[in-house]
Order: sequence, then C-alpha cells, then structure tokens
Amino acid sequence: MDISVGHDSPPGILMKNDEKIRSLIAVLFVTAMVVSIAYLAAGALHDRLLPEEEGPPATVTMIAIATDGLGGLQEHLHVPANWSSDGMYDLGVHVVGLRSESGVVVKFSLSHPGISSEDVSVFFYDSISSPWRPLSFQDEGDVLVATLGLTGGVAVYEGYDHLYRLLIISNFDGACQVNAWVETV
Repeated sequence: MDISVGHDSPPGILMKNDEKIRSLIAVLFVTAMVVSIAYLAAGALHDRLLPEEEGPPATVTMIAIATDGLGGLQEHLHVPANWSSDGMYDLGVHVVGLRSESGVVVKFSLSHPGISSEDVSVFFYDSISSPWRPLSFQDEGDVLVATLGLTGGVAVYEGYDHLYRLLIISNFDGACQVNAWVETV
C-alpha cells in the first residue's frame, strides 16, 4: 500500500488542501480586521470619555525676590514699569504644578518697541552650580522670548514648586512689559 501524495494523487485531495489553506487565510484576515476595528473603537471611546485636560499644567507668577548674597550679588530693585539705561533689576518666576504632565517648558518674554538682544542682558541663578548664567533670547520683533530651564521641558506634578531667580540689566530707557508662562512640548 503506497499512500503517497504528490503528482500522482487524485485531483480531489489537492483541491481540499487548497480550500483548507484559503479558509485558514480568510479566518486570519477576518480576525485581524475585527481586532483592529475593536482597538480603534476603544481608543475613540477613551478619547470621548476622558477628554484632554484644559488649561495650563502649572501656574506662573512673577514675584519680587532678594538676590543679596547669591553669587556675590547685591540687592537690586524689583522690575519697575519704566526701565533706565543703567538699571539692574531682580525678578522671580515662580512655577507651581497643577497636574502631572511631562515636557513642560517655562517661557519668559520682554516687550518693548524695537527691543533687541543688545538692549538687555538677563541672567538666571543656577542653584546647582551656583553661578549666574546668561539667558539666550529669540528676537521676535518687538518681543524677546527665552526658555527658563531645560529646553526639552521638565515633568511637573500637582504641587511642583520651583523658583527661577533672574537678574535683568537694562541698556535702554522706557516701559518694558515682562511676561512668563508655561507651554508643553
């Protein structure tokens, strides 16, 4: 009894094997489609039930600070409404977390008609290595914008509390608007 399957086997046996393979492929395809659709539907349902939290992940306030003794500095005035060309001012940017979020960037800006990087120098106090480090600004016309801290952002959480200490040296006279806020990247 020779029961070999090959070219000499009857055509009915080959057709049954081809049908089984096709059926198996169809079942796998349908299963993959059902799982994909279920996954997409679950994601859409999740987005509908849990909308993104609105509002900033942290509050930012500007406060008067004392820099006396930090890195050998003396006390300076808090940032006034009108600056003088030889003014040195202290400013604190206080950040408090409202919810957990990563990639939070603290932005700082100075607004004055025709302001440029040569008109002002700003230094922040690095509490780890204790020197005053210069802040780099992007010139956006009448506004200079800088990032306080890591440019890639930090992770904040509810109750996160950090104070950026700034020293501002003005090389112009006139009114200057100071602003600070948070963004997520």
